[in-house]
Amino acid sequence: MSESIKERLAALSARAARRSLAIRRAPEPPWGWELYSPFRVVCHGSLDNVADWLTAAEGRDPAILWPNGDRS
Repeated sequence: MSESIKERLAALSARAARRSLAIRRAPEPPWGWELYSPFRVVCHGSLDNVADWLTAAEGRDPAILWPNGDRS
């Protein structure tokens, strides 16, 4: 796996973790990536598909704004 993919995967994994999700390689065809929770796969496809799903979810349910101004 190239360094650019590793960096992108790390950034997407951090975003997914904020939603209690994780990213893994798909274990069966069609090969690709899966965004999943312990209970189900929520997105399957390329890293672009995973990024698009996370962007849509973040737009729908933005991170919590704490009283000190930080977002979780």
